[in-house]
Amino acid sequence: MITIGIGLCVLMGLTLGILGGGGSILTVPILAYFFGMSATLATSYSLFVVGLTSLFSAAKYAQDKLLNVRVAIQFAVPSSLGVLMARQWILPAIPDVIELGGFSSTKDQLVLKAFAALVLVIAIFMLKAKDPNETQSNQNKTPKFPGLWIALEGLVVGAVTGFVGAGGGFMIVPALVLLAKIPLREAIATSLLIIAFKSLIGFTGDILGGMQVDFQLLGGITALTVFGAWVGTKLSPRLNVSVLRKSFGIFVLLMGIAILIKEFN
Repeated sequence: MITIGIGLCVLMGLTLGILGGGGSILTVPILAYFFGMSATLATSYSLFVVGLTSLFSAAKYAQDKLLNVRVAIQFAVPSSLGVLMARQWILPAIPDVIELGGFSSTKDQLVLKAFAALVLVIAIFMLKAKDPNETQSNQNKTPKFPGLWIALEGLVVGAVTGFVGAGGGFMIVPALVLLAKIPLREAIATSLLIIAFKSLIGFTGDILGGMQVDFQLLGGITALTVFGAWVGTKLSPRLNVSVLRKSFGIFVLLMGIAILIKEFN
């Protein structure tokens, strides 16, 4: 199982490097099912793995001058607040066993069920995502007060990230294209910087809260995903991102269904 998990870690980094989001959704099930972690610990480790891998990928894109730091800060600050709210207040407030309407669930099961529901939403977004050129042509459809909308989405994405340990790049990239009016490849690069910032802030909050970390294991997993991300950033300019996104969306959809079946059984 660990051998499969190692291969999937590389795949996660590869997808993150190519698409600027989506790949991080693999991290929690990899850690929970292939490395035997509790769901709560897996979400915390995922924040570090995704954060550092995204930071590495963003640095590679920065060499091509594709990062928009101003927009990244505008999105990342409220997003980091959302992460901390979820990690420090929402998750600790959930009891270890939840009884509701004759049904019972452990805290870890609830996290994985919420994660699987998010996975299904992500899969739908990926499968229905428009062609990059079409998305680019819709940039004139900007709502009033785009800065406010960017901040609000940042807060929501951050809270989701904190709860389920996923980066939320699938929501960040279209927001940057449509609200901040930046080109698609620039949006992908900038989303990686945002994911890195808010994820590492969330992990730091867990450390300060007293969480015990196996840094040897965490470092090994992170090295695998960083390698995958390095390959992904190299391949990205040569690949059809739309086809890859839809193919990955099918995979993610099947994964979400499998997690739901497992957790409800």
